[in-house]
Amino acid sequence: MVLLDERVEYEAWLLEAIYEITDEPVAVKDVDELVYPADGGPPVHTIYAIVHQRIGDWRPGFLDAGAPLVFVTGFKLLDMLLEWVLEQNGKTSTFRFDQKIAALKGPVVFPPLIESRAWLRERLVALYEHLAPLRSTVVHAPHFTSSKGTLQVSSSKRGVVGPSVPVSRADLESLAFVLVSLLHYVRGSWTMDLFREKRIRHALDGLAPLHKMPPLRQLRPAVLNVRVYVADANPIEVDLNRIRADVQAKRPGEDVMFDLRLVTVDRDAGSAEAYLVPWDDLQLAVLRRSREDLARCAVSVPKDVDAAAIARAMNSAP
Repeated sequence: MVLLDERVEYEAWLLEAIYEITDEPVAVKDVDELVYPADGGPPVHTIYAIVHQRIGDWRPGFLDAGAPLVFVTGFKLLDMLLEWVLEQNGKTSTFRFDQKIAALKGPVVFPPLIESRAWLRERLVALYEHLAPLRSTVVHAPHFTSSKGTLQVSSSKRGVVGPSVPVSRADLESLAFVLVSLLHYVRGSWTMDLFREKRIRHALDGLAPLHKMPPLRQLRPAVLNVRVYVADANPIEVDLNRIRADVQAKRPGEDVMFDLRLVTVDRDAGSAEAYLVPWDDLQLAVLRRSREDLARCAVSVPKDVDAAAIARAMNSAP
């Protein structure tokens, strides 16, 4: 793996820096977007956002002018990753893209993270095959234009100029995201989970015009926290089907995963405890957990929780 890191160190650093690629979910941490009131009413939906503002940021101007460099850098990262795969399989090293493409379509074993996902392996090879002639044009021929971060590229193999292929600014960002993320997952510096897998699938769907394979039909993945107030009991029950329906109604057209923040309130003492139950434990119609089971999910009670007021609302609810 050291050899792979050495090969792609500069390209991975450049793309990661340009697009600020991280493995963090696109969500605001430690806030609850959907909150069910203590009186049993419909949930309150609050949208949070993080705004970054930099003075003198070089990225926007670079992305406007540097699309050819970003494209070639992204392709080189893909080339080095797949070339490393071939060498791990004992294939003879070659600089010719057509030979590497042919070898990749043969009996080659990819790293387990990719090999276990046929959809990922197939689309990586397809991207490589269809981007190779476009990369050659950008590097060796004048049959491309670049304007405001978007490329128009025609393959020009053996003097034959093909149709113009648009490579948008969004395409370049998706390509960088997929390749930088995969590099981290393969070498183990990031951990693949279901949400991150869905992000890769969604990005590859955006690249479908370039890899020319059928879309995976992955909706834009999202992740959020849901807060529910429940009376102190043992066991504790929560209607997860209701929550899923409400989340879908609030975030239509997205594939939303959520963690559940349970705030248990003693109706008499007006005290509260909190638990954050992860998405993996929320796949049934109803969550039914003993207090002992929930103990492993214990977290601090949110600062905005007024336990006495919540207890009063619970006691006055119909």
